[in-house]
Amino acid sequence: MTVQILWVDTTTNEEARALDRAIWDFSIREEPDGTIITQAPGPAPENGEFWSHALDRIKDDPDQRYAMARRHLPLPAAWREMAIALRTKIRTARKEKVGYEDLLRELHHLAAMSSYAGYGIIERVPYARLAALDLSYDRIGFERLELLGVTDGKWMRELWGEPSDHSTAAELYEDMLAADLERLDADRKREDAERMGRFLDDWNKEDEVESPPTRETAPPPRRGLLGWLFRR
Repeated sequence: MTVQILWVDTTTNEEARALDRAIWDFSIREEPDGTIITQAPGPAPENGEFWSHALDRIKDDPDQRYAMARRHLPLPAAWREMAIALRTKIRTARKEKVGYEDLLRELHHLAAMSSYAGYGIIERVPYARLAALDLSYDRIGFERLELLGVTDGKWMRELWGEPSDHSTAAELYEDMLAADLERLDADRKREDAERMGRFLDDWNKEDEVESPPTRETAPPPRRGLLGWLFRR
């Protein structure tokens, strides 16, 4: 069985693209009763169940919560769950009067990376490239990072003072994002053409099996593609 890599393991555009397609590419099948089913695999399950349901059982353990959510980045809920886990650990550290700067810096970096693009785009960008960007506190601040709240900003000001600016990764790296958008547009046009090609191939094969021409009987009229898909 092929082991599917995680988004946090992706280092190239092609790895990110392949992972996204493995999760969300639809397949079409026909049930015995003639029903046409379109389905994508979706996110990998956790012990046989949907990851957010599995997470409900361990949400009181911030380490497990963080680890499970990280496996499902860059889903929007995964960013939020990781942030919640980090905040829980920061509050515990503050209560116990121990250092928490590394945890806060990780929370800030997580929020900064998530501000590069929304879902539908960011999953096609390799994690390694985003993680390597200069998204330091002084450069990007915190006020415009949607993953952060007022209390997060208060903690950051306490430790690091006022940043030079407040921005987003999308703005700081707008040229890189523009190039990614252009690449994604080209990828998706090519993938749509591939899917249409597969549909047409299956359509032609089915017509050959269902209606072989004979000398006595003329071939029946061909159904259109929508007719093939919906059995009309």
